[in-house]
Amino acid sequence: MCSRINYKTGNNEFITGRGMDWNDPTAATSLWIFPRGLKRDGAIGENPIQWNAKYGSIVTSFYNAATADGMNEKGLVSNVLYLAEAEYGDVSKSNKPTLSIGAWGQYILDNYATVNEVV
Repeated sequence: MCSRINYKTGNNEFITGRGMDWNDPTAATSLWIFPRGLKRDGAIGENPIQWNAKYGSIVTSFYNAATADGMNEKGLVSNVLYLAEAEYGDVSKSNKPTLSIGAWGQYILDNYATVNEVV
């Protein structure tokens, strides 16, 4: 299980820390910088969601495939936390566009500038 903690300073700034409890020595972590305008897809199922990145971002990834954490050019931060007991549903039982959990954080960073836009 991964965890995250936030601290709000007296100057209305936020400090964020996280624990990465993914125990796999082959899961190399990489740092990537992505420009706005990249064409993306949800990377799972027969009908993956597709989008063009509105915002550039800097992210950490694992397995050179999935976004774990990142920040976009507007300052929005995403932390994808792992819980072994989580269930994500069977994509074959839906006709809705699909989005891999490994692409979820990147989708948020690419498409939204604020938390209010996300929720």
